[in-house]
Amino acid sequence: MRAHGLRHVVVSPGNRNAPLAHNFEVCPELICHAVTDERSAAFTALGLSEALDEPVAVCVTSGSALLGTLPAAAEATYRQRGILVISADRPAAWIGQLDGQTMPQQGALGSFAGLSVSLPEIHSDDDRWLCNRLVNEAFIALARPAHPSVHINVPVSEPLFRFTEPELPSERVIRYSRWSPELCSELASTSRLAIVLGQTRSETDAALVASLSEHTLVLSDQLSFRGLSFTDRMMYLLDQEGMPSEMMPEKVVYLGGNTVSKRLRRWLRTLPESVAHIVVSEDGVLHDVSRRTALLVEAEPQTVLKDINMTKGCPDASFLEAWGRLEARIRRAHEAFRPSFSSMLAVKLLSEQAASEDEVRVYANSMSVRLGTSFDLHFIHCNRGLNGIEGTLSTAVGMALARPERRVTCVIGDLSAFYDQTALSQQELGGNLRILLLNNGGGAIFRAFDALKESPARDRLVTASHTTGAEDLCRLYGITHLKAEDEESLREGITQLASVKSLRPVLLEVVTDGEEDIRLWREFYRSLLNSDIH
Repeated sequence: MRAHGLRHVVVSPGNRNAPLAHNFEVCPELICHAVTDERSAAFTALGLSEALDEPVAVCVTSGSALLGTLPAAAEATYRQRGILVISADRPAAWIGQLDGQTMPQQGALGSFAGLSVSLPEIHSDDDRWLCNRLVNEAFIALARPAHPSVHINVPVSEPLFRFTEPELPSERVIRYSRWSPELCSELASTSRLAIVLGQTRSETDAALVASLSEHTLVLSDQLSFRGLSFTDRMMYLLDQEGMPSEMMPEKVVYLGGNTVSKRLRRWLRTLPESVAHIVVSEDGVLHDVSRRTALLVEAEPQTVLKDINMTKGCPDASFLEAWGRLEARIRRAHEAFRPSFSSMLAVKLLSEQAASEDEVRVYANSMSVRLGTSFDLHFIHCNRGLNGIEGTLSTAVGMALARPERRVTCVIGDLSAFYDQTALSQQELGGNLRILLLNNGGGAIFRAFDALKESPARDRLVTASHTTGAEDLCRLYGITHLKAEDEESLREGITQLASVKSLRPVLLEVVTDGEEDIRLWREFYRSLLNSDIH
């Protein structure tokens, strides 16, 4: 509250909110006003807010006291002069257990609050980060153009009256802003600017990304634009070898949705505190991926990219050159690597097939999309919102039905495909749907976790090992079935998958060994460490 510039708090008396009242009273930056009745207290906060033209808080105890603030909160929301309602609460374990002044408090103001958050009681670093993030989200919601009322619920366990901290801690503040020429100029003038581009709804112009890369570090993968990406492999080498000082960014701007690379997210979270983190969000919702966000910008990501590219600035040449050398090193290792027969080789060969400009590539989650972002030059569609394995085949079917004149190629693992097999029952499906089925007898990616080898549940319950093939499935749904069990038949099958004429979908089943797929994946990454550094 202090850091976000809130100055006035109207406090109604109570036991559970006494620790909050104490802190408000002894904080020199806050001015407290005592009002016994919660309904009157909340309207008093609205009056203060209107007269001062700034947000004002009202603090109440647990139970029905919160409900008394509803009329004023609703009025403030409809006036676009929202008040901040802070309610103390009992621990969640006692709600509904006949304990005094307990009720479900989060969401109690319903649609009249633009945001309602309930803070965790802090027992770990994750709790502390969540608490900080939620409070920042509340203030961001309060600052947005509609200025709705906002509710922060604060569970407090006993003992309530141990005032042992000598001073309030300094907390991270996440500011909110709309995109503006001034902000664009500030970012573009940063000499070491890094842009992390997550999944985008539609393909980002590759020429725009290439132009940006001339003066800005762009870290992304094919979930946002077409072209080979080395981001995850760069993060791998930085993990193994450390990051030279000349590669340290000054500011990081995160745009778009999810990324495939877990290493990239970990890198963001381990950058020093001196690196400023900015999140661009189209809907103004905070996604604190780095856990270091200092500014939330409400804007359309493509607009931000275009504006920064046009503004350019004065980039640090040594910064871009250092990242360029790392990428060039990985590119050489990538081009030199020759995988044997495997799921990896299947995706690599598919990526080398000439594809029409408007071909759609749909990848399933797990190992499939990781192979895709390592080898495929195409823009990739993937259900990366929640990263589940279900529904990929159905998604590809929907895309094929929507645009029958376009080739839709779906790359999918065996568990994902068999899970979603009823998608193929669509009778109107045509030959524009092509499926590359990577069948390695289960969820092979789980075999990468060495510690899981000790569990008797691994093969049957975790990886769901099986010996099922797709031939009967294809026969059932009238789909052309191709099969590859060695490199020669794989090369022939990839060619057929792309060229064979058919009125119904065509499926190429590549039968590999899961252990060999994982061994090759590890070898692929180890080869980077042995690559030419110069």
